[in-house]
Amino acid sequence: MAVFQPTAIIGNGRVLVTLGHSAELMAFFYPHCDRAQHVREGLTGIYLDGFGFSWLFGQEWKRSQRYLKSEAAVLTEFISPILGLSISVCDFVSPVEPVLFRNWQVKSLNGKPKRLRLMHYFELTLGGHEWQQAVQVITLHYPTPRPAVVQWHGNFWCGISSDLPFQQWQCGKAHPNAHNHPKPDMLDGWLNGQTLEIGKVAFAVGWQFSIPPFGSTERSMVIAFGESKREVLHRLGRNLAKTFETHHEQHRQEWRQWLKRLNLPFLKSVRDERTKSILEAALWTMRLTWDKSMGAPLAAPEFDPTFEASGGYGFCWCRDAAFLVQTFANIGLAQKVSRFFDWCVKAQSPEGYFHQRYWLDGSLAPAWSEDHDSLQTDETAAVVWAAWQVYRKLKEKPSKPVWNMLYRALNFLETQLIGGIHKVGMDLWETFRGHFTYTQASFIAAFRSGSELAKLMGEEDLSKRLQSLAKMAKFALLKRFWTNEGFLRSLNPEGKPDYTPDASVLGVIEPFLILDLTKKEERQMAEKTAQRVIVHLAKETPEGGLAVWRFFGDGYAWGMASTPATLWLGLAACSLWKATGKREWMDVARKCWLAVINHTTVAGLVAEMFDPFGSSYWAAGHGWSASWLVLLTEKLLAGNEEGCVL
Repeated sequence: MAVFQPTAIIGNGRVLVTLGHSAELMAFFYPHCDRAQHVREGLTGIYLDGFGFSWLFGQEWKRSQRYLKSEAAVLTEFISPILGLSISVCDFVSPVEPVLFRNWQVKSLNGKPKRLRLMHYFELTLGGHEWQQAVQVITLHYPTPRPAVVQWHGNFWCGISSDLPFQQWQCGKAHPNAHNHPKPDMLDGWLNGQTLEIGKVAFAVGWQFSIPPFGSTERSMVIAFGESKREVLHRLGRNLAKTFETHHEQHRQEWRQWLKRLNLPFLKSVRDERTKSILEAALWTMRLTWDKSMGAPLAAPEFDPTFEASGGYGFCWCRDAAFLVQTFANIGLAQKVSRFFDWCVKAQSPEGYFHQRYWLDGSLAPAWSEDHDSLQTDETAAVVWAAWQVYRKLKEKPSKPVWNMLYRALNFLETQLIGGIHKVGMDLWETFRGHFTYTQASFIAAFRSGSELAKLMGEEDLSKRLQSLAKMAKFALLKRFWTNEGFLRSLNPEGKPDYTPDASVLGVIEPFLILDLTKKEERQMAEKTAQRVIVHLAKETPEGGLAVWRFFGDGYAWGMASTPATLWLGLAACSLWKATGKREWMDVARKCWLAVINHTTVAGLVAEMFDPFGSSYWAAGHGWSASWLVLLTEKLLAGNEEGCVL
């Protein structure tokens, strides 16, 4: 199965939909953001009399895509001078139920009348299964009789209907050589009218219409999911009883009200509309990948479910979640993300640590970092650190179950120290084993945060003990991991130093604030550490940005630059600018920001990896990257008084 990268995401916190550059419906996750994935293909095409059939991904179309202002709705626009047509497709998900709205506006660009058929192909894999499906064309009686298509597998149901009735349909087998496969049958502009199929199925629907010279027409579709035929048909009828624009206005109001609840004064300072759209898309990413019913986020919408080119992304890593928690707390949603720690209560192992990654229901996801000497113990530390970021904002105590979870995590971390250094484990890039500067920094941050949380809980003795552990771990960090040029990446499992340049050493500066930048010696350490990353891991981009790789020799995702690493350097540089007053650090931060802003998807999503010299990317809709882009923007705009202008 090929790996296709989405360009945009939409959803409502329980449903997550991914779209391609040609408005392809690439994935529909329901009833949670991680599973099940119900779509294999969802493609639009037209048949124009006098020309023939054209898929919207064809070379005869020029296309653009963007998020509409202040809402997670996507507009994809197509122009074809050859066909003399323009088509716009608007997509958004209902704020309150698993319903996708699609609207097509078709316009004639010249003085010739046109007869055409607008057609949509679906290959659905309900429940994540290709086989044992059933699909049928039926009559939807409300609000007025019209055709609808329903497909089901077990208790997963999908229903599709439209404002103006479909005039063509075909159910068939999804096998390439099947005699009734609807996809090849679309090419002559006609569908055979078959109303039922079982097995590995697909279907297509269509409208036919005429457009006068320079005229236009539009059609809308409602795609509803549910647990029964009755539920799906009820959703279809209820939503088709209102116009597309009525639903769109409700969607606009919901997202704009959410935006108003955020503490984002800096966003008003952004004047460039493209930049503002990218920052809004980062906020949409944070919200859409956070499952409201589960209280935990995905790393990114899954796009590689067979793990052909990666280990997959549609899971919760506690590390990534911790960084989102920090940003959400900073922008005024500490109460919302405090639910993550309730999720941690059920996800925590009996020993007190957190596994490599999870399904959103808290069960263990497919993993390769589970052995005792391959644990990513920084994830456990990150949970404790993130808890303090939230509860200090809320100015309230954690609940008893949450405090017990944090206490057990701290006890586990203490057992992982030998001579002040954490035991052998896996690094945050999930590539190397050893004792890492970054992991050591996360332990120090966890013990410091645990000490503050213990004070909050009235446990002074525990607070002092954790503070002592933090001091011991920092002493070991400075003694064993520091060199005159910067911090080591790690000590290997045998205790030998690994001098490989690695961006994760920036963790001693941001976000864990391990080095005290008010002290000259530690400030110089921080500057040398950041300078080493710049020298060995950063490259200038064509637009004047600064892209950063995760570590020297990194070949992941075809050797692309890392968005988290680039933003990491930017955040560290902001801290150094604040501590030293040196303008060059602010320039570095701005260049890092510029590299990320200029290398998004066409719709404006940030991805985990990007090609700084091209347009390729990897893992779009990456929550960690989105959250740090928001943080870095806030820090840069806080420097406006000193002349920093984005």
